[in-house]
Amino acid sequence: MLWHLMRRRIYIPLSGIRLVGLFVFVWMVLPAGAQTTPGSQACQGSTVDLQGADFAQKSRVFLTGLQNAVKSDDKARVAAMISYPLLVIHGDRKTRIKTKAEVLGQYDAIFDAHVRQAIAQQSAKCLFGNYQGAMIGDGEIWFREQPNGTMKIVTVNRSAGSNSL
Repeated sequence: MLWHLMRRRIYIPLSGIRLVGLFVFVWMVLPAGAQTTPGSQACQGSTVDLQGADFAQKSRVFLTGLQNAVKSDDKARVAAMISYPLLVIHGDRKTRIKTKAEVLGQYDAIFDAHVRQAIAQQSAKCLFGNYQGAMIGDGEIWFREQPNGTMKIVTVNRSAGSNSL
């Protein structure tokens, strides 16, 4: 490729390549902090605001309700905020939880300390959103709007954001 560029007399100075490489390295290495950014800092990435004002408002109300339910250990309320079947991911294992009763029976395993911490630390301002829904933390929880207009949890990924599977 370099020979092709040289034949066309297009030269890229070596210092320019080093500068671009340094920029890419710094961009990739520095933590983004997109999901738990304090209110005084700008959010990184796509927030629910880009999905429309109605979606953003519903997502933030849902997040606050979920945070309150988890904080008060209201398992029945959390189970009512789920769309069934719920996809639960842990490492390479994917499980579908089909009923509220199953969630209640496995609640402490599904909503383990890592997932509960991600929910508690999520900033409403920097809540990530895209066409698939809204994401808490690094993907520990995904929720989306249902056909009836309510928000429901669709996925719990216990492995997201953690180094241990």
